[in-house]
Amino acid sequence: MKKILLLSLLLAACMFNAQINLNIGSTNVGTAPVSSFFSYSYVQQLYPKQEINASAAGNITGLVFYTDPSSTIGDSSDWTVYLGHTSKTAFTSGADWIPISQLTQVYAGSVTKNNNRVEVTFTTPFAYNNTDNLVVAAKENSQSIDINNFDEAFHVYPYTPYSTLYYKGDRAVVDPASPPGGIRADYKSAITFSGLTASATPSCPLLLYPLNNTQFVSLSPNIKWVPVSGADSYKISLGTSPGSTDVINQQTVTATGFSPSTVLAPNTNYYLKVTAVSGNTQSSGCAEAVFKTIPPVPINDACSGALVASVFPYTYTQSDAISATNNNGFINACPDAMNDGTWFKFTGDGGQYTVKITMLAGSAFDPQLDIYSGACGNLACVGTADSGGAAAAETMTITTTAGTDYFVNVGSYEETQDMPEDTFTITITKL
Repeated sequence: MKKILLLSLLLAACMFNAQINLNIGSTNVGTAPVSSFFSYSYVQQLYPKQEINASAAGNITGLVFYTDPSSTIGDSSDWTVYLGHTSKTAFTSGADWIPISQLTQVYAGSVTKNNNRVEVTFTTPFAYNNTDNLVVAAKENSQSIDINNFDEAFHVYPYTPYSTLYYKGDRAVVDPASPPGGIRADYKSAITFSGLTASATPSCPLLLYPLNNTQFVSLSPNIKWVPVSGADSYKISLGTSPGSTDVINQQTVTATGFSPSTVLAPNTNYYLKVTAVSGNTQSSGCAEAVFKTIPPVPINDACSGALVASVFPYTYTQSDAISATNNNGFINACPDAMNDGTWFKFTGDGGQYTVKITMLAGSAFDPQLDIYSGACGNLACVGTADSGGAAAAETMTITTTAGTDYFVNVGSYEETQDMPEDTFTITITKL
């Protein structure tokens, strides 16, 4: 009888202690799991299987959220909570809600704050399959609001882009079957999943930067990742081929950011792996991320290295413009000053010439086109074209003087801020 009683107590203790904590030490606040600063809100958050890092499938018996010590939630305490499985890793737009038909309601009622914790205990556990990612959704139904120093009451931590989607407003309780357009956020609730047992090894860190297949990464990148709950440190490996460590070999860091001590090579693929260490265990099976560094500084980075157009129509695609430098500063020859971008040159013959700049579809580059006459050390403004926005073409037609050299500078439109250029195509046509 004593053995049965002890076994029962042991099992009860294990069930009570089974929980997974995700960044519960965070002190940032945000709009998740609900908004305390607006009358009504609806929030969906994505927790990848990798981050949850459960030892096995199991029943989630409740959730715990964490609040700022000075906050109140008395007027933001009427909650409906849902859980669901999903393959989604990010919300693609403000309308990309996971349908209510794919969610299970696990709680409806009033919640309270106790020792800066809000614990939600489910009447019926949610069976988590430990295969899919998990969506946590919550709806707040109280009309009143709580006035807190930081606007919102609940602790959140930074995460990969668009991992949270929220709506908050004062008009009416949100219908989760047809929620209004929301706002995406790069953070999530600090949270405890009650009922799940954490894996014996720490989870693999999720990279914030650079993400897999990122292009045009700086030669001195600031590598960042999401902190792993329970991790004491992290190990960084970096190489120039898959699985290699010829640049950095298992270097230990305690922060969640790292910059290589040596400058990386331009236009090179690098393979990055970050693992978490907790005690004597290290996360395993972590995937590599590959990224490519920016190209070398273009040969026409300065006026003195301008590419010469001598046969027309002349066309050139500047794919390495992102590495252009600002040399000695902004170009002030024209009233509308601009960045020192990349340079082209042609010689006038008394006829008319049209210079046109086009970008790739969807480009964020907003170019300015300036044409000058004279010499690199003594430029005279001929004209400026800066009528469009991002990805918009810029065109200028000039009448040339025979024997006069004309210099074309294609740079970012900002006058007093050095901004990177991007890929563009220049076409110079003789009319």
